[in-house]
Amino acid sequence: MTTPIRVLIVEDDADSVEILRAFLRPLGHEVDRATHGADALMAIRLVRPDVVLLDIRMRPMSGVEVLKRIRVIDPNLPVIMVTAADDPELVAETREIGAYGYLVKPVDPERLNRMIADAVAGSHRLDRSLTE
Repeated sequence: MTTPIRVLIVEDDADSVEILRAFLRPLGHEVDRATHGADALMAIRLVRPDVVLLDIRMRPMSGVEVLKRIRVIDPNLPVIMVTAADDPELVAETREIGAYGYLVKPVDPERLNRMIADAVAGSHRLDRSLTE
């Protein structure tokens, strides 16, 4: 039996969270939620998620700022940006900061699942190589 993937959703819109939860829970993922950046940073330290789904357009701290702070806490934690803004400049900026991927709402469940699986597999390979 495989260990469930622990996903932290950082999203200030309750409807968006419920849609993502509805995709993820039937796949066996454990899902936690943070409604804003400060909660997300605390949850990363306490919950230790395998992957973060991070909305870009949040207040008072934007997803870009949260991503920068996540990189200080854990440079290897996979972060997938999820947003309604299909903006090539934001994609480039978040990738430079270290985002694993970028999904535009409405999210395709199959693509989301594949991206989560790939991100976590890559992260676990990196973790093993660092401890060997």
